[in-house]
Amino acid sequence: MEMLNQLAAIVSTLVSVLMLYKAIYTVIGFFCKAKTYPATDRLHTYGIVIAARNEQVVIGHLLDSIWQQNYDMTRVKVFVVADNCTDDTAAIARAKGAIVYERHDTSKARKGYALEYLFACINRDFGINFVEGYIVFDADNLLHPDYLTEINKAFDTGADIAVGYRNIKNFGRNPISSAYGIHFYRSTMQLHRPRARLGLPTHIAGTGYVLRANLLTEGWHYTSLTEDTQFTLTSVAHGRHIAFCEAATFYDEQPHEWRVMIRQRIRWAKGRLFCFFRCAPGLLRGIFKKPCGGKRFSCYDMFFYALPKALLSALASMLFALISAIVVGVTVNPEGAGSAVLSLLKSLGTSYLSFALIGALTVIRERRRIPCSTGKLILYVFTFPLFDLVGLPISLVSLCMRVKWKPIKHDEAIRVEDLVRNPPDSTDKQP
Repeated sequence: MEMLNQLAAIVSTLVSVLMLYKAIYTVIGFFCKAKTYPATDRLHTYGIVIAARNEQVVIGHLLDSIWQQNYDMTRVKVFVVADNCTDDTAAIARAKGAIVYERHDTSKARKGYALEYLFACINRDFGINFVEGYIVFDADNLLHPDYLTEINKAFDTGADIAVGYRNIKNFGRNPISSAYGIHFYRSTMQLHRPRARLGLPTHIAGTGYVLRANLLTEGWHYTSLTEDTQFTLTSVAHGRHIAFCEAATFYDEQPHEWRVMIRQRIRWAKGRLFCFFRCAPGLLRGIFKKPCGGKRFSCYDMFFYALPKALLSALASMLFALISAIVVGVTVNPEGAGSAVLSLLKSLGTSYLSFALIGALTVIRERRRIPCSTGKLILYVFTFPLFDLVGLPISLVSLCMRVKWKPIKHDEAIRVEDLVRNPPDSTDKQP
């Protein structure tokens, strides 16, 4: 057992050293201001693309928030793919000024395939380069009135891809939606903001990002369960820069039911595992073969970002417990079993406290943007660690399951006016 403990300590120390840079990220993300982009008179042309499946409750509010932008909307086209819809999503989108394509293919019913179909339709009818960039949203999103103006600044600097700031429109609904919220705010503090300050590419998280049209000349072929991760890792391995534009705020609806959270987290775990093994060779080549400098470190950073840490931790814990049980069984030492259980409880307690600490730092740093009372926010800091702790069993379950992509029902009929004061008048902006 002593040798086993020493081996575990050596492995843990090695991993900690390899990922020590993330502690520096946290310090930068907590203390430093957001990176800003210079104002520009160049108003680029964009196609806004939305994949929607039975989203009649929310898609109208998203489209309203698009037409309310402080931007020359004659330079913007809005496209919606109504993917296997059985409700009024397509009709509402058309009435709100979007160009709608309806898709009916239940054998490939997931967002990545829907985007593949939508971009193919745009290329057929308009030519993929008829605009300079495409901005990807989900139907439950809402846009701050300045989103396009701000993301345009980042795009104008020459970034291949630019990601906006994800805020949460239903943060305070319950501990589940708040846990998702803290999770995404934490990503801003620990990953997006420090990478931006250091001039490094960041990652894409689902939606709210713009990509250059020339990246789609051969179509969109990111169709895994987590197409955002697949697109991120492939882009960084190819040396593309993914900027983070903190001033470009959009709002996202998060799940608020346990069963939906578990289902989505299993999909995340399964999809990210696939993406890691699919893209890790390209990232490793980038680490060891690219010229010295930021691109090599970017590949290193994304390798550890995609590394299935929860799964490896769970497998290591199981292996440790199994070997401990065998040793205990051989030596017939009841105290050994009690020691193993105590060690496990201490590990869980330490993890809980560390997650709670990071959650507290996150809400302190992002407080002015979190739509929640202080009392509830304090409570949610203490419930947040459960979100991370369930990642361990979920990662194991995902290994044994055949995961099918399922849409998440969105029922928060919130308007951008409910989140942002004094939005601009959009009377003459909608085509």
